[in-house]
Amino acid sequence: MHQAGDTRTSARHSRPWLGRRAPAALLITCALAAAGCGGGQEAKDEPAFSTPTATQTVAEPTRTTALTALPRTVARVRDELRGIPQQGLVLGSPSAPVSIIEYGAFECPTCAAVHGNVLPQVIERYVRTGKASLEFRGLAGDSASPARDLALGAHAAAAQGRGWDFVQLAYLRSLEHGGALPEPSARLAAALGLDVQGWSNGLETPARSAQIRAAANVAAVARFSTYPVFLVRARDNPGHPFIVLTDPSSVRAFAGAIEKAQKRGV
Repeated sequence: MHQAGDTRTSARHSRPWLGRRAPAALLITCALAAAGCGGGQEAKDEPAFSTPTATQTVAEPTRTTALTALPRTVARVRDELRGIPQQGLVLGSPSAPVSIIEYGAFECPTCAAVHGNVLPQVIERYVRTGKASLEFRGLAGDSASPARDLALGAHAAAAQGRGWDFVQLAYLRSLEHGGALPEPSARLAAALGLDVQGWSNGLETPARSAQIRAAANVAAVARFSTYPVFLVRARDNPGHPFIVLTDPSSVRAFAGAIEKAQKRGV
């Protein structure tokens, strides 16, 4: 995990930003309100996103000894997501009682490990059943890079109803490449059967650049020091602080955060 500290698997990492963390909770709530689910206006004079240099491996990520054929990985993604609605980069019912928002970076090996080993179970148990929705917000810098191409590519794929397919495929291929970045984003789009010309034409738009900038601004204002970070909250209580999950290395960690969010929603 990209991080600046120890995040061993424990329920203490699924903690609400409440009490002594209340000022941070207010910061993140205000930042999210400004960014909005669609990215909103590009914030000015905010710190630029930078990826922490320290890393930690989460939950012994499963890696193949040889590269799996791309069509086989595409088939796995389709099986995992088949029948689950997608709206933009939100997976699951937009009216699900619990909202989960992920902040992750495509160059983060632990993000890939979580997407490969943990999120499929979370999706099956909570998203497919309508108990929670899952939104992805990709972090990337302003300069051109393969990671930024992937973040923009996810938004462009979302315009064709396949945003989460793109996100999962990119992370799974990263695992299969031993933690390195996967194939170029255009190859992933083609493998998913997207209209590649339309996808390519809609990559670098002001709106999508603003969405990536907004995600980076939230991460900077909230001072996230680990990736991925998951924010969990009852949908009926948007004014309440998020439960911040910084150690998403097991389904149990998600279960604890979701249970707390449900109790707050009562």
